[in-house]
Amino acid sequence: CLKMLDEMKDNLLLDMYLAPHVRTLYTQIRNRALIQYFSPYVSADMRKMATAFNTTVAALEDELTQLILEGLINARIDSHSKILYARDVDQRSTTFEKSLLIGKEFQRRAKAMILRAAVLRNQIHVKSPPREGSQGELTPANSQSRMSTNM
Repeated sequence: CLKMLDEMKDNLLLDMYLAPHVRTLYTQIRNRALIQYFSPYVSADMRKMATAFNTTVAALEDELTQLILEGLINARIDSHSKILYARDVDQRSTTFEKSLLIGKEFQRRAKAMILRAAVLRNQIHVKSPPREGSQGELTPANSQSRMSTNM
């Protein structure tokens, strides 16, 4: 698929609207392909990845380093043996933190609904003061002109 994109690159560079974005688009497509390639694995041989992505191991290592620094791949690189290892994410603590956040949001919404129900049950109404424009003296359209003449 990436080879087909490389073949199309020259034609895309001729498009005056697309040409300024071709390099960025290619980088994003390639990054997404690297992420998807590695996502099902616990470890991956970078030499095989370099062959699959038609690049050198050093260039691939630079790309992967950038993805790791940007937080797009949760992994670490063994530069000596040229292996990419997935970082072990503690799924249990992540799920626990997520459930705590959802619980806090639920509590906030429940309190707001209880307050609203109490206000409605006790027929508490908050009325805004009457507007000056409703009496015909000052309207929003002519308020600017009066303000400028008073200055």
